[in-house]
Amino acid sequence: MRVILALLFLLGGLNAAQAQCAPPFNWSGFYPPAALDRVAQRTTPGLRSNFEQVLLPRLTDRERQKLGGISLDLSRREYAEHPLNFYAATGGKVVLPLSSVKLVSDLSLALAWYNRNRLPEQKVFDYAAMLAFRGPAPDGVKALPLAALGVPDAADNDPAVEGLFQKLFGTTMVFIMAHETGHLFHGHRANVGEARSRQQEGEADAFAVEMMARMGAPPIGISFYFMMAAPFECADRSTHPLSGERITRLVAALRDNAALFARDKPSPQQERQLVESIAQELGKVAKLVDDPDIRASMRLAGQSSKVADFAANRSGASRPSAVRQAFDGNYVGQWTDAKGVSLDFRMSLQRQGATVRGTYEFGMGTAELEGTIADDQLDYAWRWGTEYFGRGKMKSLANGGLQGTWGYTRRSEGGGTLSATPR
Repeated sequence: MRVILALLFLLGGLNAAQAQCAPPFNWSGFYPPAALDRVAQRTTPGLRSNFEQVLLPRLTDRERQKLGGISLDLSRREYAEHPLNFYAATGGKVVLPLSSVKLVSDLSLALAWYNRNRLPEQKVFDYAAMLAFRGPAPDGVKALPLAALGVPDAADNDPAVEGLFQKLFGTTMVFIMAHETGHLFHGHRANVGEARSRQQEGEADAFAVEMMARMGAPPIGISFYFMMAAPFECADRSTHPLSGERITRLVAALRDNAALFARDKPSPQQERQLVESIAQELGKVAKLVDDPDIRASMRLAGQSSKVADFAANRSGASRPSAVRQAFDGNYVGQWTDAKGVSLDFRMSLQRQGATVRGTYEFGMGTAELEGTIADDQLDYAWRWGTEYFGRGKMKSLANGGLQGTWGYTRRSEGGGTLSATPR
């Protein structure tokens, strides 16, 4: 989150009109039928068990009477208009399309694997933004999550990864099921005005929080889910509009139910602290999702990311120093703007003779650069997304590091400075 907020100073403020919604895409066939068959076989039994044996028994008599024969519908394989669409349907059904379940599962596993391997978790959110703004097949390649993000097939064999995955995915899906149950309980309708739609979301969220408090299961994965879903949301066409106001009300509901979450727990104070930490993290998300500059930054990250960006440099391994050339390999360092705001960044350069091409990332998508070397200096052009571009120059230092300046449009200075060391 710190990187995202610092980025706003680097951009100098974006026009709110730039914070446009992601365009609509056809998501039919994003996952192959065999993958959805595996979800039906391996994942849906656990979801059904949580719904029928954990969630429904916590309903009060009044809630049970009003909800009647509520059921979980896992028969829909995909939802073409939106890859993350869970909804309440007429007839008392909570509908979880298999493709949406699969996407939440994959991104939860990716985040858990990145976290436990100390890799930049922002990559997972950049990937989600890429899908939102460039569609299911950016660069003409179907970018399925685990393959695109370089997560190994046996990632969940690591107990630490599996444990975090279960917390993220499990609590997210329970929250979603409880949220849709809340829509049914309150008799909410589709195709209402924006104000009423936001009110309905708040009521369903409050219902979900109280249900999870009765279960004693804090929604650990909900901040992750909202950050993942944010690029896909658009107030004028979303069935579940995401706003800072909505998340702020969710924060209040968590705090109001803190004692209920902690009831009958061996360490009530520890449980309250966990609920408060979730509330604080959600509070940060609330500040982000309404900010037009953040939305614009999210869009730029999505538009500038490419499928190949996520497959590169996953291991973090650098080339042996004995064979390293100047301006060649992987680097980490500080990218600083003219106002003195610094961002951590990673850079990968490939040198062929006097020509250098590469990419760098600072937490919001990937920028590209290309230039030529004369003596110990690289003069290059850089581009981030479609609106931001410029030039820069870097010198190679005796210790293998790099130091230089950058600027906008035709200037190679004035925008800020950089310093980097080999990885």
